[in-house]
Amino acid sequence: MQIGRYTKLALILSALGIIVTTYLTITHYTNVQVACPNTGVINCEKVLTSPYSNLLGVPLGIWGLAFFLIETGVILWGNKDARVIYNGLGLAFVFYFFWVEYTLAAICIYCTTVHALVILLLALSIYRYGKEW
Repeated sequence: MQIGRYTKLALILSALGIIVTTYLTITHYTNVQVACPNTGVINCEKVLTSPYSNLLGVPLGIWGLAFFLIETGVILWGNKDARVIYNGLGLAFVFYFFWVEYTLAAICIYCTTVHALVILLLALSIYRYGKEW
């Protein structure tokens, strides 16, 4: 299977998402504090230990990890519609997480990295819609 440059770029973005969300998941289950300032506006600990840090009892890191693992499959085997729809769904969650950080008056740099990756993947999906990957 020939992999085009846009597919490679999308896979790199997805791999970065897997790395970041794996790190967040590991720190959650090992009770290790993330490498991030915990005072002022940049305060990962405040975000990651807030009541919003779990969805249906599952840490958000695991949800993010699942998102990027599925994203990898969508990149490799999904069609153009699947890519845009899936990343659009990801963007909906990003808006929710923006609201959470606004509500907490704190920003998690790891979360923001994940948000940026989702937005970049959606932008790439829209840009390449109908074109060869």
